[in-house]
Amino acid sequence: MSWQTLPKNKKTMKKTNLIFGIILLLMTSLHCYSQEYTFKEKTVTRIFEAEGKTKAEIFASINKWIALNYNSAQNVVQLNDKESGNIIVKGINEALYKNVMKELYPKNKYMKEYNSVKFNHTLEINIKENKYRIIYTLTDIITPKPVAGYNFEYQYDMIFDMIDFTGLKQDKVDNYNNYIEELWRKALVGKKKRENFKKMTRPTFEEMNKGVTESIKLTMLSIEKSVKTTKKDDW
Repeated sequence: MSWQTLPKNKKTMKKTNLIFGIILLLMTSLHCYSQEYTFKEKTVTRIFEAEGKTKAEIFASINKWIALNYNSAQNVVQLNDKESGNIIVKGINEALYKNVMKELYPKNKYMKEYNSVKFNHTLEINIKENKYRIIYTLTDIITPKPVAGYNFEYQYDMIFDMIDFTGLKQDKVDNYNNYIEELWRKALVGKKKRENFKKMTRPTFEEMNKGVTESIKLTMLSIEKSVKTTKKDDW
């Protein structure tokens, strides 16, 4: 580009600089947002800033949140070390996700709009002055009790395997479809229905992954809100 092609008018130059500035700001904001959460196969991690909050204050706020939100006997505090600022809790979480199979039978009133799934998880929180880190890990899936002699354990192990916060893998979808195909054959389900069902496998588990991820984020944001809004008693 020659110098002659550059804007000569100062107003035009300012406008051009402003546009580039906005684009740069947007790119930076998007990059920062994408860095908020770190995803591994079964783990979601995020670091939260808590400006003006001491380590002791954050520790107390999070312990209060745990006491209010983990009230089941199955939810157990594994570690609660104030000096190191480390807390580990194990518990059960339930996530809702859109039932895409409803699209095949929209008029079926017995088919729910949303399904739910339950997982065991660990919640590790590491606390420092003015900040803390939350590491949320799914450990296994809650399997329904056997029905009419059918044990769901193997099928639910495959379902748990497809929960992947880094993206659903096609080989796992194929394995699940191969397994379920045999069950449908034995149940004398027609070929057309079997093919339609298999087409819905990927969207079903994509929705499940999305629902579980949102559930985890909501938990983290609930903890963040508790830390931010904690005030000293006025008694």
